[in-house]
Amino acid sequence: MKQEMQIGQLAPEETAESKLNVGRWLGRHEALEMVARGCSGVDAACLKRVREERLYLAVAPNWDQFCRKELRTSRKKIDGLIARLDEFGPAYFDLSRLTHVTADEYRQIAPAVSAEGVKIAGEVVAIAPENKDKLDAAVAGIRKKRARPASKKKSFDGVLEVCEATLALIDKPPCWPDTRQKLLLNDVLGRMRQAAAGLGAITIDFKR
Repeated sequence: MKQEMQIGQLAPEETAESKLNVGRWLGRHEALEMVARGCSGVDAACLKRVREERLYLAVAPNWDQFCRKELRTSRKKIDGLIARLDEFGPAYFDLSRLTHVTADEYRQIAPAVSAEGVKIAGEVVAIAPENKDKLDAAVAGIRKKRARPASKKKSFDGVLEVCEATLALIDKPPCWPDTRQKLLLNDVLGRMRQAAAGLGAITIDFKR
């Protein structure tokens, strides 16, 4: 009868095999440089497998310590990489390594990204080092568009809305004005009539 394993432990045979696999992966990809310079889609998939299959238990007591000691970074950063893999797929990482595209920028071009590459001006450009200039230009266009403030259509409706809101306050004031405030209100209304007349609005002064 096998002894019951404690939570978080691996069987001896699993530990040996997992330690070998994780050790090979860490050595082959030079994990510290991989995290510092940006990982590929394959690297991100490997990180996800290490976390989900708990292969990290072969070299660390928990996921947090695995990230800190073996990858020399925070668990939050690695979890973020895996989250982007789940959201975007491996293409995001390969494009990011070439163009340093951010997650927000990638979301704007995601519909144009496929396994074959990025569709730019009707042409599918493969995500490869030889196409870096074209890919950089596409990302630069997104950044330029994001940096340019959206033009707002000028309209006088906003002025009328403010006037209506002001009139509503005067009609039902939070408190009754004193003599000084009444004089100031009369002055403001006079200047408003003059401004309206300057715009060509017809003002009628009812006098009895």
